[in-house]
Amino acid sequence: MKSISPDRVPVILAIGEVIDRPADPALAREPVALMADALRAAQSDSGAPALLSLLDSVELVGQVSWRYRDPVGSLCERLGIAPGRMINASMGGETPIRLLHEAALRIAAGEIQAAAVVGGEAINALGKARQSKIKLDWTPVVSREQAARIDFESLPISAASKAVGVTDPVHIYPLYENALQAAQGETPEAGLRSAAVLWARYAAVAASNPYAWLRTSPGADEIATVSESNRLISYPYPKLMVANPSVNQAGAFVVTSLALARKLGVAEDRVVHIWGGAAAQEPGDYLARGGFDHSTAQNAVLEAAVELVGGRASAFDAMELYSCFPVVPKLALKTLQRLGIGSEVAPTAAGGLTFFGGPLNNYMTHAVCATVRKLRSGESRLALVYGQGGVVSKHHAVVLSSQPASAPLAAEYSVQPSADAARGAIPELLERYTGPAVIETHTVLYSSKGHALHGVVVLKTPAGERVMAKVLNSDAVSLALLLDAARNPIGCAGHVRIDTYDKLVWESGAARDRSDLPKKFCTVERDGHLTIVTINRPEAMNAFHPMLNEELAEVFDEFQQDPEQWVAILTGAGTKAFSSGNDLKHTAEAMARGEWVEPPASGFAGLTSRWTPGKPVIAAVNGVAMGGGFEVALACDLIIAAESAVFALPEPKVGLAALAGGLLRLPREIGLKKAMGLILTGRRIGAAEGYALGFVNEVVPAEALMATAKRWAEEIMACSPMSVRASKEAVLKGLDEPTLEQAYGAQVRYPAMRALFRSADIREGPLAFSQKRAPQWKGR
Repeated sequence: MKSISPDRVPVILAIGEVIDRPADPALAREPVALMADALRAAQSDSGAPALLSLLDSVELVGQVSWRYRDPVGSLCERLGIAPGRMINASMGGETPIRLLHEAALRIAAGEIQAAAVVGGEAINALGKARQSKIKLDWTPVVSREQAARIDFESLPISAASKAVGVTDPVHIYPLYENALQAAQGETPEAGLRSAAVLWARYAAVAASNPYAWLRTSPGADEIATVSESNRLISYPYPKLMVANPSVNQAGAFVVTSLALARKLGVAEDRVVHIWGGAAAQEPGDYLARGGFDHSTAQNAVLEAAVELVGGRASAFDAMELYSCFPVVPKLALKTLQRLGIGSEVAPTAAGGLTFFGGPLNNYMTHAVCATVRKLRSGESRLALVYGQGGVVSKHHAVVLSSQPASAPLAAEYSVQPSADAARGAIPELLERYTGPAVIETHTVLYSSKGHALHGVVVLKTPAGERVMAKVLNSDAVSLALLLDAARNPIGCAGHVRIDTYDKLVWESGAARDRSDLPKKFCTVERDGHLTIVTINRPEAMNAFHPMLNEELAEVFDEFQQDPEQWVAILTGAGTKAFSSGNDLKHTAEAMARGEWVEPPASGFAGLTSRWTPGKPVIAAVNGVAMGGGFEVALACDLIIAAESAVFALPEPKVGLAALAGGLLRLPREIGLKKAMGLILTGRRIGAAEGYALGFVNEVVPAEALMATAKRWAEEIMACSPMSVRASKEAVLKGLDEPTLEQAYGAQVRYPAMRALFRSADIREGPLAFSQKRAPQWKGR
């Protein structure tokens, strides 16, 4: 190193950290103010009063909690400095390490002499201000369009992942945890215990760090035990195993040349030398990777860092392993233990993102500060500092030491070719699939109340493709398989189906015949070619909730697909209601549990969003048809109403809107002005007025309702079912054609009409007429 000029030797000269926990949320400092204080603290740490004025570069780690037009510009303005290089850097937990490494390379190349890396967040302050309804006196927030644009602002998430609700890192890391446990032959119980023991080591370090957010040092038992205060987030991780972003923290460090450090009078034992490092990435979308029990990019980075110290990880006596979730340091330790690291070396210098705090992209800045303190104190001599960004996506490690390096800083640090060469084949991702599949990895998502929302499985098909599907919380057998503490379900077989919500659903074991499953909320009766469906929730005025909607959607799917069923009647159990609409009580309870309530892809009752005309359905309205109940009736082809029937779209009275087709179908059926009179007022009308307006076909006494509906059905079934379907399709599709002439020309091209022309029915009708007999319709 004597042959290298001191002005080309990069060192960490100064560090600064800030934690802000005012008793009054109104006094909380905004992120840029925290960052300014962190840099002032770094200047004080250096003992050089003019340090900040000497900076050639300031790079600000991707900031999330407050929208600024130009965060780094605002920061430098607060500090009264104007460095030639001011950068709003990217998102990602490895960003501070990358910026450290790049600053060192610029110094080694003689481009600059001093650079600062800084970051800070104030999410805790924002949360408390919202709770207390306090307006913070911070820099006015700018619009998203005006805010600084930075790299990696959002994770690349596939449509398959979004479809099962996996959109956040907290959902994805557990997929790695469970895969790693299976690969290591651990039971889930043992895997959770090992994660808790590791996390307790992080907590113990945070407890002695004055800049840590949590300093209580819980033990492994407390960390692993699910409780009201330690609820499950995504299986198997409870709250005490996930990063804690609700903090107000800022950190900074200054990298200079050794020559400048000496010029400023900084003692040699205060500077930390940067020996070098390595970086590599995985494909951005986690589903575009070979597996979930390893990271070839992480392996390549750690192996390269160990090579810098002679090829034995035992040379390190200090470490900081990125720790948003236990699986990241678990994976890293697996590699480092293979390379010789000792169990006595603590995995953290700062305390980890759960206990020290997880100021989003800036934790590793604090980790650098903590590592510098350890090296300065003489407690450690050689440190590995490893950061990770995205979701096991971006990996960067640097080697820091209290001693000068034995070789110049290498200009090239990417080990991407090694990572790519080690990566196996990537399975093709299927967004649509039905059939057998085995579990590759899994998790279960939980609400903010600790309620299991649904399971998520990444699957392999027999052909080796990858599929992602839900496991419904109503499927107790399959969900219990995912949550079994004694047995990892990876490798278990099952089948994928597409449910009534148009989502992929995995069920354990052999394929299940849905048509044979007992109906809990409706009844189905088949009488010859007639299907009679009864909504069976009289105690709730036959209101629709997701389970009822799903049952009805499946019933009408089966009805439409069964060639022997030609007409359906839909009615409600009891005498009070056809249906009172959406079950608002159930919706409120589900939302309180954190569940999202939506109708099936085919809509309320499996009818309001069923756009293929198909077979005729008759609504036998035996009482109240309100809101969604009225919308379902309007989606039917005929409405037969009891004299006691009542219709309304009352949504405006409760601040809602009839978005299940009522606002669109009613004007088509009775005209604009008449429909507006009902829609805008939410007014209730009786069956007789419904008949006068034109949306009811017949009004009868309640005791004659079903007999009348069956009479209508029998009259329809006396006609050719092929002709009925073709006629219905021509009417409905014709309404959507721009002109009558275009509808006239198009009707012969509609699918049901073409099917009619190819059917046996089109020959049977004229033949029966000529033979003076009743036709024998085949419906095909």
